[in-house]
Amino acid sequence: MGSDQRHSSRTRIAHIAVGSTVALAVVVGALYFSGAYDSWTGKATSSAPCDGLVPIRQAEELLGARELTSDAPSWDGDFSQPKQCWLDPKKHEPDGEEHSLTVSASRTAGSRELLLDLDRFMSDSDTQTVSPIGHGWRGLLNTYTTDPRATVVMACDTGDRSDLTVNLRARYPVLAEPLTERQRVELARLATETAANVAERAGCRATEGDTVDSVAAPIPPRFDNTTAVAPGKATGTCANVQAPTRETATDPLAPVEDCIVVDASHTPSFRLAAYYGSYVEDGHVATYKRGDDGLFRGRSGEAEGVQWATATCPAQGGTAFFTAEPFHARQAPEPFLRRSAFRAFATRSAKEHGCEAPEFDDPRSE
Repeated sequence: MGSDQRHSSRTRIAHIAVGSTVALAVVVGALYFSGAYDSWTGKATSSAPCDGLVPIRQAEELLGARELTSDAPSWDGDFSQPKQCWLDPKKHEPDGEEHSLTVSASRTAGSRELLLDLDRFMSDSDTQTVSPIGHGWRGLLNTYTTDPRATVVMACDTGDRSDLTVNLRARYPVLAEPLTERQRVELARLATETAANVAERAGCRATEGDTVDSVAAPIPPRFDNTTAVAPGKATGTCANVQAPTRETATDPLAPVEDCIVVDASHTPSFRLAAYYGSYVEDGHVATYKRGDDGLFRGRSGEAEGVQWATATCPAQGGTAFFTAEPFHARQAPEPFLRRSAFRAFATRSAKEHGCEAPEFDDPRSE
């Protein structure tokens, strides 16, 4: 081949290389500005389901459903009003029964709304109980329900200590049994990672916990055959209570704690509960039938077989609130038993949460 031919060939190759580079740059540029490049690099995009705030692969694994999609709302950093997102399978089932995940977040939800989101509003029902997520998170699980729930509270580092609460609600076509331990871990991990993403979007500087690799066992309800803990033998939320109980593990960051006291036949008798942070509104808590209708008046008291008390608790955002509520008004527990159990529970919970001692105004509980 002559020198002129070799020069002509090299020139054509150079032109092709330059042309290819320019074309590739145009394609990459188009992908970048369309948002597709972010998908390639693993970054969230505004067109991603739930605005990229929910780890989709983890959500699919939890629900056992593939190709989850959503209405893709644009979640800006303003959470002064509650925001919601729904994740559903792209391919719908013929019978209409679907797996789904609902995610909501708010800085301003009150006690009643937070308890409803957690399916813990019916305080006279022993099937509605919570257990802590733990691992340094202000989180809760409620998994003895047909649509398991998880809540994570991000305590934002602001002057007014404005908490950001993120709630997850999973739905299954058929849930004959409570979630397995592995599924409960998956739900907790999905909730904490979603909460961290939402907090970043909201500009909420909050302490994050560690990766969730285990969770506490839930409190078994009455239809569970688990034997109650003997009086004085509890080591969790019912520690120091001198009555047979059903409990879960304690956690110093848990925004709600439950302890179920049972009678001699192991039938649930009354609930001991503690509430912290955003779950306490104006010094009280809004539980079904009692708190929601104004029964809880004053910092402490007793009425209709229900007892309540408060404690100053800056470490948890202000005021802590404690209750002892019977499950059935006609089967109210013996007053001395309830009062002594209540005092032991509230005192222990307040101390572990870094609060001052609770205020009790009933001299008979001394």
